[in-house]
Amino acid sequence: MSHTAAAIRLLARNPERGVTEHRLMAYLGLPADSVRALLRDLRSEGLVRDDPDGDACLPAGPLAPAEPAPAPPDCNDLRASAMNWADALAARSGMSVFLAVPHPVGVQIVHHVFRPDNTPQQLLTGSICPATSALARAVAAPYDRRCVFAADTGRSDEASLAIAVPCTAAYTVALGLTGPRHRLDPSCDGSARYEKLLRDTAGAITDALKGRPACGTHAGTPAGSCRPGV
Repeated sequence: MSHTAAAIRLLARNPERGVTEHRLMAYLGLPADSVRALLRDLRSEGLVRDDPDGDACLPAGPLAPAEPAPAPPDCNDLRASAMNWADALAARSGMSVFLAVPHPVGVQIVHHVFRPDNTPQQLLTGSICPATSALARAVAAPYDRRCVFAADTGRSDEASLAIAVPCTAAYTVALGLTGPRHRLDPSCDGSARYEKLLRDTAGAITDALKGRPACGTHAGTPAGSCRPGV
């Protein structure tokens, strides 16, 4: 093994504490001038940086330890923050409302508000929606306040419209409406109203999750006083 490879291996084994010049000298069996030249080369390649709080060298660039992935929001917290807004969205749209979190095969519904009529309905909380669904496509798409439309494969007269809801800088969930296709299809007159309702409600939920007072224009109603899985 070359001295450079041996130094990189030692640095990789000590990502937090780093490695001092003296330790490298002992480990590699090299004089101080040789170790300094080796470290100078590694710094120029962006593989080593100096510890600002000590005399050690720390792995950098591709050798640096990966940042831990941010934890997704707790589903109970997500539901609590979204519940009042989802209820208001169902009342104003006259459609079913769904809130879903990412899942390995699509998204999982964590909150379902029935459409406000007397027709028989089945609670879908906990159900998995495939990657082709509007909810899953909204999560997968970059957040730009655009809505995603998808026709219901089981019913030709029904469709869904969904939008991404950013919870943190690195975690997004989806909010969606399901109802008559002739109202939600972007090619039909009147669909812009439902897109605006979704955008306003998504903004209100994001504000609620971040602990900010929700803007009075969100969903037209004041705010009330994830891990996948239900």
